[in-house]
Formats: sequence, structure tokens, C-alpha cells
Amino acid sequence: MTEPVSVDAKQADDLSLLRTVEQFNIFFVVLLALSGWYLSGWHCAKSVLIGGALSGGSFFALKRTMMQIVSRIALPDAQRPAAGFAVKFYIRLMVLVLLLAVVSMSVSIHLIGLVAGLSTVMVSVIFVTLARGLMEFSGKHAKGA
Repeated sequence: MTEPVSVDAKQADDLSLLRTVEQFNIFFVVLLALSGWYLSGWHCAKSVLIGGALSGGSFFALKRTMMQIVSRIALPDAQRPAAGFAVKFYIRLMVLVLLLAVVSMSVSIHLIGLVAGLSTVMVSVIFVTLARGLMEFSGKHAKGA
């Protein structure tokens, strides 16, 4: 049988997972930028860095919003934060679109590099969660044998 996990340990594990995603995302953006610079030049590397900064910033803002919502839900007599979350989500999306528009008007953008940079958070989340799941599965599998 498994032991019950305390809420604090679960939150610490979740925050550790989010920090791992953020750290891997920074590594992945730098790796893609260096690859873009080597294969296509500074123009592509700059676009990867711009896309990575925008998606990483959006991910960080989403993480902060979700942590605020979770802390509000944990309090007694908490109001339902769903409306506030939706408003913050759309504001963050509009800020992201405006930043992307301003950057694309002021700087020459390599489209493939930008899309690669914008995709880094998604790839980082997939990679880190698969790696964590593989580690947990192999640990449980070894214990059960």
C-alpha cells in the first residue's frame, strides 16, 4: 500500500515540477537559439530568443495566477476566483499579442525561429512530465519486483 501524502509535500512536489519546467525551458531556448544561429544565422537565433522570452514570460505569469487562485481557494470564505482567472487570462493573452505585434513591427523576424521559440514551453512541459513519470514508474516498478 502507498502512504498518504501530505498536502504540503504535494504542493512542494508540484512547485518543484514547475521550477524544473522553467529551468529546462531556459536551457531549451538557449539550445534552440544556438542551433538557429549555427544553421541560419543571428536572424533566426534572435527570433527564437524573442519567442522563447514571450512564451516563458506568459508561462511564468500563468503560474503566478494559478498559485494565487489555489491560495484563495484554500482560505475559508473564499470567493470563486473563476471570473478573475478568466479576466487575467484574456488580459495576459492580449498583452502577449500586443508585444508580439510591437516586436514584429520594430524588428525583422524569422518566422520559423519565432514559432520554434514560442513552442519551447510546450515541449518543455511534455519532456519534463514524461521524464518525471518515467522516473516514478521505474521507481515503483523496481519496488514492486
